[in-house]
Amino acid sequence: MVVVFEPEIKAEEKEKLLTGLKKTITEKGKILKEEDWGKKELAYPIKKQRSGLFCWFSFEAESDLPKILEKKTKLEEKIIRFLLTKE
Repeated sequence: MVVVFEPEIKAEEKEKLLTGLKKTITEKGKILKEEDWGKKELAYPIKKQRSGLFCWFSFEAESDLPKILEKKTKLEEKIIRFLLTKE
């Protein structure tokens, strides 16, 4: 899962959102790996933003977790985009 935050998000706010996502993941599975990719330019504007802060997670979980994560990320205004893939 890749999550893209607004570029001007405060560090505390970003950590709070990441902690919430991690908690949701660990309730139904386990996090295998996590990386903070930092600020990157976007290929095209998303919600009038030209850059974003990227975070990546690799995890194992039950099959219903993607829908739960999708609901949670869509509700957060500071998350401008996310991508969840399955292996």
